Amino acid sequence: MLSGGVRYGSDMANPSKLFPLILTDKLEETRAYYVEMLGCELVHELPNYIQVRFGSEDTAPELAFSTGMTPGFADGVGKFETGLIVSIPTENADTRHKTLSKRKASVTSEPADRPWGWRSFTTVDPNGVTLDFFHVLDQAAPADATG
Repeated sequence: MLSGGVRYGSDMANPSKLFPLILTDKLEETRAYYVEMLGCELVHELPNYIQVRFGSEDTAPELAFSTGMTPGFADGVGKFETGLIVSIPTENADTRHKTLSKRKASVTSEPADRPWGWRSFTTVDPNGVTLDFFHVLDQAAPADATG
């Protein structure tokens, strides 16, 4: 923990973890949506940056958001506009859908079985990022073709 109540976790220096960074001018709305609406864990918080985790495990998926107001960082990169879908595993897409619908999250599709073996539904965050919450469908055992 840094002075002023700013959180700084020990995994910040993990060079092998992938987490997309989305530039936004809606940092407070984004924080509220992910932490309060979706129930994500707030991993890091700085005045112009937040990082959230979808679960309590260190290996759970993470997203980061920044205003880009750090001199020399992301200079010339525009704010996020549209066209990003982030797929997030969940234990049960139907249960997650019910929970987020009760919380009045911006759910944009109902749970459905996908041809690639997922059951999923989508929401949209304050920045226009589509979140695809999914679980893998049970696969039937392959038929014995040997006779």
